[in-house]
Amino acid sequence: MPIRYSEEKIRELLQQHHDRGPSSQSRTNRAGEPVIECDVFIAGSGPIGATYARTILDWAKANNKSPQIVMADIGSKDGNITGGHHKNSIKYQKDIDMFVNVIKGALQPISVPTSDTFQPTLGGTGWTPSPTQALVIQGNNPDQDPRTNLKEASVTRTVGGMATHWTCSCPIPNDEERIELHKVIPKPKMDVLLEEAGTLLNVHSDEFNHSIRHQLVGEGLIQAFVEFPGRTFQNIPLAVERRVDNPEYVTWTGANTVLGEWNDTFELLTETRVTRMGWYVRAQNEGAPVEYALVRDLRTNQDRLVVAKAFVIACGAMPTPQILWNSSITPPVLGHYITEQSMAFCQVIMKRELIDSVDPNDPRVIEHKKKHPNDPLPIPFNDPEPQWMIPYSTDFPWHVQVHRDAFSYGDVGPKADPRTVVDLRFFGKGEIRQENRINMSPARFLRDGEWVAGVTDIYGMPQVTFTVTRSENDKQRDQRMMKDMTTIANSLGSYIPGSEPQFMEPGLAMHVTGTIRIGIERATSVADAQSRVHGLPNLWVGGNGCLPDATGSNPTRTSVAIAIEGARSVIEYIATKI
Repeated sequence: MPIRYSEEKIRELLQQHHDRGPSSQSRTNRAGEPVIECDVFIAGSGPIGATYARTILDWAKANNKSPQIVMADIGSKDGNITGGHHKNSIKYQKDIDMFVNVIKGALQPISVPTSDTFQPTLGGTGWTPSPTQALVIQGNNPDQDPRTNLKEASVTRTVGGMATHWTCSCPIPNDEERIELHKVIPKPKMDVLLEEAGTLLNVHSDEFNHSIRHQLVGEGLIQAFVEFPGRTFQNIPLAVERRVDNPEYVTWTGANTVLGEWNDTFELLTETRVTRMGWYVRAQNEGAPVEYALVRDLRTNQDRLVVAKAFVIACGAMPTPQILWNSSITPPVLGHYITEQSMAFCQVIMKRELIDSVDPNDPRVIEHKKKHPNDPLPIPFNDPEPQWMIPYSTDFPWHVQVHRDAFSYGDVGPKADPRTVVDLRFFGKGEIRQENRINMSPARFLRDGEWVAGVTDIYGMPQVTFTVTRSENDKQRDQRMMKDMTTIANSLGSYIPGSEPQFMEPGLAMHVTGTIRIGIERATSVADAQSRVHGLPNLWVGGNGCLPDATGSNPTRTSVAIAIEGARSVIEYIATKI
């Protein structure tokens, strides 16, 4: 039977907890306990939540401490390795296009506007609403204006989060992409944190150097850059490592990589919604620490309380504001200053002169021809993908990936031999504007957790509605970016029919920033330099939403760097309390 806590029940349980004092609960005896005790509670099991856990536990080991950590995720554990990257499966490394469907299945859209459902050709006696009625489809958001929506913005609800299927691209952002951040965390310190983040994420830049395709695309870029004196390209810094036992395959970084030795060593509540933060008695003035998190096991609809000394919410750029909003923690700019990258995409077949330049005396080519004499391509079937990057610069203020990888789009199928295909993805920044925001219903959480159109999402949390547009400067920059892409693409080969140059739907980059931005001034930020929510001594936030800048580069490495700084602040807070 579902157990759902009223305010009176919460107060009763907390009073019992206060009267009893700290218990000796262990990880194995509290499955049915209405109140879970721990030192640090982390909402979210992706790389940011993992960074907080790893940093705290590394410190504890070095200082002979034993903090209890409890982590919760709204998703299930999928796969044999907790939080592992799903692309580490051999079948996907043998056929990267198969992974496209894995990504599609993992993504759940955030705000779906009500669409025109009138079917003029529906015959017979099929039911339709009357002309004065509109269909109410579960999960749709009637308040969403399609013109200001980030249509493809999505959430991955699984243990490990987006890191179960991300591209693992981890560039260090240009200083122009860190202008606001450096006002909060000085550049020398941020540079060190970015290096530490690279270590946690197991970033390498040379795992694909030996690839014939990688070398061919590099030659094509050299030819293209004749038009751009002074412009550079480089290997993509990737969170990946080639396997020693079988170098044909690689291991992509997931949340499990970040956790290292600590994976599966603390309590993880799966398919558990973090509903809100709460207080037994909240002081009228600021400074009262959060006392508990109200969570719900979605399998049983049972509510529970997690009582902790410190709380971290790292559920994503939109789910984290949902939890704050539902907790009546509403800084003036919560959900404002959203930036999302524009994205241009195309695919080309490498031009003949590049393919013909493959060295026939390369031992790999010789071996391939022996095994497959009828194959017209001089490239082994197991040759790794190309992985090049053109970094953001002042003259070309966008981030470029010239590579081959799986996304929720761009599968080649039978249209071309995948060994000849090159993907071009250009990511453009957007201006930082306060009016770009997410809105949530003023109605607070409904206790029964049911979906209500425009009020709650299908998980019973506040419905997110986007109001995001691109400025005139953004549009002009995007057009320059598209021109740049066509120039580089034409130097590499010919467009695949159906994958000609195109702008992708807003939100598809899934690099939303700014919703819980860190900063010095409370009027323009949600949290401080250590990611601690202004006015709350024991509540931290984490994720891409913390970034106060507009970026073209992939933001994960920067978000992990910020989380390392936040975790050290948590350590300082709990050090004398455990």
